[in-house]
Amino acid sequence: VSNKSMERELPYSEREINCMHEKINIAREAVNRVVERDVILLDASTTAWQMARLLPDMRITVLTNAMKVALELAERSKIKVIFTGGTLSAPSLSFIGPLAEKTLQEYHVNKLFFSCKGVDLDRGLSDSNESHALLKRCMMTIADQSYLLADHTKFGVKALTMFSPLKDLHEIITDVKLDSTINEQLTSLNMKVSKV
Repeated sequence: VSNKSMERELPYSEREINCMHEKINIAREAVNRVVERDVILLDASTTAWQMARLLPDMRITVLTNAMKVALELAERSKIKVIFTGGTLSAPSLSFIGPLAEKTLQEYHVNKLFFSCKGVDLDRGLSDSNESHALLKRCMMTIADQSYLLADHTKFGVKALTMFSPLKDLHEIITDVKLDSTINEQLTSLNMKVSKV
């Protein structure tokens, strides 16, 4: 029996190279959902970081708990960046915990762009880290629209902590490698799915 846990949080350096081509395409499509004056929230996923890299310098406000997202946007003069603070999660280069959750509750955003460890059609969205899952649940409560950025490898996966049903999503942005059966099932659930 392998002693390698499927539930461990992968270091950012490992996650950013997994399905990189797909993540960049998903991020590019997500950027098309952003317009001037938007107030958006980007989580600490590698796909959200790719999205930050692709965002033009436009008049928007970005709320984030991700160090790499904040650093990526730091030199764009038109983008206002708000950082949550909190307890450092070294593997994800992000901030989590009660302070990050409390900070989020002080804000309202019209669009959330985020990812997760697993997407199960029956049970919903999950993450391998309970603190990250709690924070993502909090992110969804302050957003008018939640956009899930998930490559095909996330589907059919159930990680440790479930944090949201699929029905709470506005749209799923994924890649063309998504299994056709899963795509049909999502369509039957009236989910809006964009494959790029």
